[in-house]
Amino acid sequence: MTESTVKISMRDENGLGCSYAIITKDKMSIIIILKDQECAIFHYDDLRSREKEVSRQCEYHYLLLKHYDSDSYAYKDFLKLIGKMCKKGRDSKYFANPQNEDNRMICGSTDGEHMIKAEERPLYEERYFDFKCFVLGNQGTF
Repeated sequence: MTESTVKISMRDENGLGCSYAIITKDKMSIIIILKDQECAIFHYDDLRSREKEVSRQCEYHYLLLKHYDSDSYAYKDFLKLIGKMCKKGRDSKYFANPQNEDNRMICGSTDGEHMIKAEERPLYEERYFDFKCFVLGNQGTF
């Protein structure tokens, strides 16, 4: 049996303007953060333990980052990602074996999902930067 503990904080109750879920398996945790039309998964312990170091360097490492075309589709996928992460084994790349890869996607409610292409990056750069600043600015709060 795959056992997971999930703690969820929704946008309307936390004052951050985002929803997030912390999923723990044994002693390993990930956090899924949904802010507007961006949703990302981070290794929670790494994000928290590197809070000061990361803020100084203005860098962070996500395990998955998705850009959506609507708030409602982003929210539905956020819930779906919570379920998927609960189902994953503790030896998956999201928990015990994080990969050093740029796992960034574009997700459309009608067009499906695909890995971001080089020519699409400039279109999403402002959104990416805003989300990055939000995460870095709130690392100690999650």
